Amino acid sequence: MQQLLQQYPNVDLHNLHYNDVATAEFALALMFATAKFVVPLDRLLRQGDWRQRYTGAPSLLLSGRRVLILGYGAIGRQIAPVCQALGMQVRGVRRRVPHAPVEDGVELFAADQLPALLPETDVLICVLPQTPETVGLIDAAELAALPKGAIVINVGRGPVINEEALYNALHAGRLAGAGIDVWYTYPHGEEERGHTLPSRFPFHELDNVVMSPHRGGWLEAAEG
Repeated sequence: MQQLLQQYPNVDLHNLHYNDVATAEFALALMFATAKFVVPLDRLLRQGDWRQRYTGAPSLLLSGRRVLILGYGAIGRQIAPVCQALGMQVRGVRRRVPHAPVEDGVELFAADQLPALLPETDVLICVLPQTPETVGLIDAAELAALPKGAIVINVGRGPVINEEALYNALHAGRLAGAGIDVWYTYPHGEEERGHTLPSRFPFHELDNVVMSPHRGGWLEAAEG
């Protein structure tokens, strides 16, 4: 893309944000499913196992929690009001912060404020694209800075969050859970679509992970 823009400098490039609402809804779906342990509860009850009703860990209450939207743009603006309606405190991180750093009740911060924001974040929602500046932005140190029991949602790009660090934090139980729609390994062709695990780490073995095959922005209306 950069090469094309260099070849045709007089061509304007615009992002239509056609799937911002769909992606935002999917991020929220992942947040709910992760906080309420929907996937493992569904799987167990399909086997006739009711024990989680009586002895399982309680689901996480989202009301009153602090959510940080990493990459506060078109998608983040769709996520924020739903979180606010739940009674969550919403903050956003973006490249350029306006002179008035509050937008519709959302406090906005520059990326260099991330170290101070993470210890005050119960739900981290990543919607960042993959660029040289964002790859590995959330590494082991950043995940460790989150409060114990935080949850992470990623509908941006997988490599923004370090693969090994995320797996380790989930496997150790330091994070309560994660909802992941974007990954680190993808099938190279149609013949691989039925048997390609999305990571070199066994996220699929963890009950505290909700997994989706990068289809958060895919919906019938967008196709038509």
